[in-house]
Amino acid sequence: MDIKAAAELLRQQNVETVRIGGGDMDGVYRGKRVSADHFLATAEEGFPQCNVIFGWDIQDNVIGALPYSNWETGFGDIVMRPDLSTLAVVPWEEGSASVVCDFYTEAGEPLAIAPRFILQRVVRRALDAGFRPVMAAELEVRFFREDQESLRAKSFSDLRPLNPGLNCYSIHHASIDEPLIGRVRRCMNDYGITVDAYNREHGAGMYEINLHHTDAVRAADQTMLYKSGCKEIAAQMGAVPTFMAKLADGIDGCGGHIHQSLWHADGDESAFWDQGGDYHLSPALKHYLAGLLATLPELMLMYAPNVNSYKRFVPWTWAPTNLTWGLDNRTVALRVIASSPSAIRVENRVPGADINPYLALAASLAGGLHGIESALEPPPPTGGNAYEISDAEPIPRSLPEALERFRASEVARNWFGDDFVEQYAAFRQWEVDQHRLAVTDWERRRYFEMV
Repeated sequence: MDIKAAAELLRQQNVETVRIGGGDMDGVYRGKRVSADHFLATAEEGFPQCNVIFGWDIQDNVIGALPYSNWETGFGDIVMRPDLSTLAVVPWEEGSASVVCDFYTEAGEPLAIAPRFILQRVVRRALDAGFRPVMAAELEVRFFREDQESLRAKSFSDLRPLNPGLNCYSIHHASIDEPLIGRVRRCMNDYGITVDAYNREHGAGMYEINLHHTDAVRAADQTMLYKSGCKEIAAQMGAVPTFMAKLADGIDGCGGHIHQSLWHADGDESAFWDQGGDYHLSPALKHYLAGLLATLPELMLMYAPNVNSYKRFVPWTWAPTNLTWGLDNRTVALRVIASSPSAIRVENRVPGADINPYLALAASLAGGLHGIESALEPPPPTGGNAYEISDAEPIPRSLPEALERFRASEVARNWFGDDFVEQYAAFRQWEVDQHRLAVTDWERRRYFEMV
């Protein structure tokens, strides 16, 4: 889409305001709203934006001492340049459209730490190697009959779920929730984000809403916009969703599984399918699997970015706990689906729903491509219950452990660049430090009386 086509779209749809922005370090859609006229007049030049959006945490607390965006440099401007291919009318808000932007320095250089740029960087290397990556993030989410005020009045505890009970795959319970979930589906489809399927999951008010696979950057864009839009649509219906990886102990977490495949860039043939191979797995797929497994520990910070992320990795809760892979096995870290040439793919089951989609997809793709570049070979597939394999290497179990491995990762520096590695490591170190200062309800219940 060029600016002329954009103008015609906004005119035909009576758009008055355009949301312009992109994903921050946590994957939150940040930016501003501008009038349609101002958008059209300025889109090609770009819009100024304070770089603090890469200098504060998820609660907007200014960190202040990051390598990029800090008090010493005065929090200057960066430039948001709209990617007009992402321009779309927002179905649930009259007179509104949205666009995803790329971030640039005022000198016109791509912002090296921006998550969308990091994914684009990896995709370019895939294309240079002759592969076109196709991906989708599969997020689980919990809905509650609450609002912004009631959440805070209840201190985010004892919330009323959209639908009580587990009721996993229950059709009639899903039908009860259709006024809300169906509206999310319709709005997303009208927004240009295709919902393939959805179902009740294993938790009160818990759903899995599956977005259609597409090219990698578009998949990350759609995941970010879906998470943001889902919160807006739910609010209009008197509800709130959460994409936390683990809402409470004793219940299953919310996965953010990444489905991925490689296709030959010069055609429409899967690079993963081999008609005569073992289980139809091509050598490229085997190398890709081996690279994913080998890099999982050092790139874990991009799959599980928060303190809470690591509470999800509990045996027998559908979350992986060790570095294993298998054929259609939901107890392993990497599940291979090899049902047909068009559907063959790898499901990375490590990420939770709290991912920054740009960074999680970039990490998964980079890990797999690293395996292809290095011709790595995977171990034998796990055919049984991966939770019962005692000698399998465990995945990192805490944010500090993942942070230490990420800082030392040559793979991360090679694929994402030193600027990003230093910024992201410092950003997550802040999260570790803030958690160390927090006194939790668990600590009060455990120690208040008896110590």
